[in-house]
Amino acid sequence: MKAETQIVPDVEARPGHIACDGATKSEIVVPIIDQVGDKYVGYVDRVVGVIDVDCADLEGFDEVDKEWLERLAKLLARSCDWP
Repeated sequence: MKAETQIVPDVEARPGHIACDGATKSEIVVPIIDQVGDKYVGYVDRVVGVIDVDCADLEGFDEVDKEWLERLAKLLARSCDWP
């Protein structure tokens, strides 16, 4: 996965896609990105998890969903103690 949000409007149209549920028609996947390093060496982004939400409707997600889920991902990245 790329370290960017993926909106899949129709999972059947994406080759190789494996849905968690047979009823899934669309999904959004948002990476949770943590920065590792220090102020002397510098920081590197690291994907530590994803928010993966499925929908039973085609085109179930839009830019508003993306914006708010990305905000949630940033909050999780700052709030958790990632190993």
